[in-house]
Amino acid sequence: MSSNDDPLFEAMLSLPPIEPDAAWEFRVHARCHAAISRHPALRRQAGRRVFNGVLAAISGAAVLCAYLVVMLAEVVRLAKHS
Repeated sequence: MSSNDDPLFEAMLSLPPIEPDAAWEFRVHARCHAAISRHPALRRQAGRRVFNGVLAAISGAAVLCAYLVVMLAEVVRLAKHS
């Protein structure tokens, strides 16, 4: 059975193409921003989430750097003894 013989495939080909609705996206975007601006606590939470994410990334990078320094120091120590 090929796609030419499939009635479901034929029915799908006759459907109109899907196009984005810019007006709908604009309305949803505006409503979301209006809701967020009405609630200062939500703005503070969003700011804290960004700050916490940046803090977590910096902390992770610091831990990784410390691990690499210790690992390189161990490699140098072992290289001196061999």
